[in-house]
Amino acid sequence: MGDKRDTRQSKPMDVQEFSELMELVFAYSAAAHDFGFTHKMNNRFTALSMNASFLQKALQDKDYEKATAKSAQVSESIANLVKFSQNLLSVDQIPLETHQLEFPKMISDAVDKLLELPTFKGMILKRHIGADPIVTVANSGIIWIFLYAYLKNAKSYEIEGPILLSSELDKGNNQYIIKADVKRIVSAPDPVAENSALSFPSAGEIPLRYLARVIRSVSSKCEMIHQTDRPLTLELRINLSSNG
Repeated sequence: MGDKRDTRQSKPMDVQEFSELMELVFAYSAAAHDFGFTHKMNNRFTALSMNASFLQKALQDKDYEKATAKSAQVSESIANLVKFSQNLLSVDQIPLETHQLEFPKMISDAVDKLLELPTFKGMILKRHIGADPIVTVANSGIIWIFLYAYLKNAKSYEIEGPILLSSELDKGNNQYIIKADVKRIVSAPDPVAENSALSFPSAGEIPLRYLARVIRSVSSKCEMIHQTDRPLTLELRINLSSNG
């Protein structure tokens, strides 16, 4: 499989397409932020709930009946707060409609248009995508946000060589796989301080670890694979339609 590009010239991104992309970025950013928020809330409230349980047991051993009853109420209240925080996530703003897509043309068109945006001017990308057309039904917004979020995150790293974008057909699992990677990370951005971990590094940047969870919530056809120890190595696995 060579480094091939579709020879047909894709049209520049028009105002409507740009508006739709920004709506996707906003919707996925909001959902990813919710995941980060609920994750931290759950950690804190779960620990508090465990401590309350230990206190309850200690009080039980001393037979402080009234205090034991009170600690039980505190534990129940905390459990309710944990449940509440788990229900804060909303993906209502993310469009769930599906389209008939042709790969790899759809990927090439999306990348061409993204690289024309001022945000990504000057970024170098090398493609190694399959040439055989594959048609399936999937949510095109997920492919757009996957590519956008990767490029946006990659901008904050110093890398060696171009960004590597590839795709392949996994016949055994009946999946189409889009991969994004780099040769080597020279330097990474400074880690976000713990006390400001709910803030995004820059406007429109979506933490990839949370994006993977958002995609899992809005689609049964797509799964994003993200390894925390390899921050710029990503896969988007798309289950192909039975008639695709």
